[in-house]
Amino acid sequence: MRRRSTLTALTVIAVTAVTVAVPTAASAAPATLDPATFTLDQDFGLYDTALAKLDTALAGKKRSVSQVMAAANRTRSALCNQAAWQPLKDRSGADTIGFCWQAGDDDSPEWYPQGLTTTREAAADGHFDGHQLVASAWYHKGVGVTSPDGRCFRDPEVPLSSRLPIKGVRISLTDWDADFANTYRHLLLVEPYVDSAGQATYRPLLTGGGESLHAGGIAWYGQYLYVMDTSGGLRVFDFARIYSVATDSATAVGRQANGTYQAFNYAYVMPQVGRVGSKTGGLRFSFGSVDRGPASAEKALVVAEYAADAATAASKSRLVRFPFGADSRLRTGADGRTVTAVAAYNTGYPQMQGVAAYDGRYWFASSNGCRGGTIASHYGTLRHWNSKTGRTAAYPWAFGPEDLSYWHDPTTGVADYLWTQTEYLGNRVVVAVPQADWD
Repeated sequence: MRRRSTLTALTVIAVTAVTVAVPTAASAAPATLDPATFTLDQDFGLYDTALAKLDTALAGKKRSVSQVMAAANRTRSALCNQAAWQPLKDRSGADTIGFCWQAGDDDSPEWYPQGLTTTREAAADGHFDGHQLVASAWYHKGVGVTSPDGRCFRDPEVPLSSRLPIKGVRISLTDWDADFANTYRHLLLVEPYVDSAGQATYRPLLTGGGESLHAGGIAWYGQYLYVMDTSGGLRVFDFARIYSVATDSATAVGRQANGTYQAFNYAYVMPQVGRVGSKTGGLRFSFGSVDRGPASAEKALVVAEYAADAATAASKSRLVRFPFGADSRLRTGADGRTVTAVAAYNTGYPQMQGVAAYDGRYWFASSNGCRGGTIASHYGTLRHWNSKTGRTAAYPWAFGPEDLSYWHDPTTGVADYLWTQTEYLGNRVVVAVPQADWD
């Protein structure tokens, strides 16, 4: 990767002692499952009518990723909140890199970061529309919510009606490239539809109960962003379809009576273009990432399940690989819709929050709660498994860790990195470490 010159002078919190994070007791290797058990139904025609009408209604408003980043309005800072990522610093030292969000994002009790991906998943050269980007997904708890526990969030104790509007999911595109400024921009993800008057509009990403989609994992391949929808499969978005919309209202979304399109004061929306649902296997889509592997390797979407405890993890902490086709969509069979897994395992690992994969090697991030005691007493665990050799290892990991992403750099002598982010307000960071330190 082209490392920014500022990376050699990171501003961090002083610590009184540094100890190398050593592996903890390794877990057993994941158990092999029959991949034919897991099939998906992929539909890229579901939103065609709404999208065509939206193209007409917002003619001249379509924007490229480079245009969005040229208008980036927030500034990332050097790594902060070191207590949240101390185990990464202990092991990888000065090679630990990353950034912090600006005030208002770092400490927001309304928005929580979850899924993470980068352009290194999206393209072989690591660039999209001329940029190297880190993309983070956030879900919205509601307007006016607070965090009575301080560093971590307790689910709202007020009814949904007191937290409206629920704004769904946003993504933050952050430049990670010496050629561009240290900036990022939020975009709102939306679901398009045609209203009763035949007009194109859209709504935020919500569950059937009216809460925000959790967006626990995201993966970027080609022009598409795959967003995990837990029990609902995958929601698919297209980075070639971003619209600029009006910013007149913090409470309105979609087409308004005056003909304007709003998005809770967000200047850009990305509408959903496809949906992928579970057909057989009953897989939960908790988080995932792209395994690009070496140049000649089959590219795959890796999806895995969160299990709250060891008893559940014994059978429902599965990891499944689905192959990509030449069009950056998942590869289907003769019917043009059914996607069949090419590999499947049960990890047995509880509280997993993220997975990264490259060429037969996997890394799994697990959390360890938030309340009571010190931050150090709640560090998560990073597990490594080499499916070719069977080797496993486990290491102390970050506080409140979420999704993982593998950053491969084809440049000779330049390290590959593992990226992750943390979720708890006031302890948020997007951070990466050399992969070789964590095998």
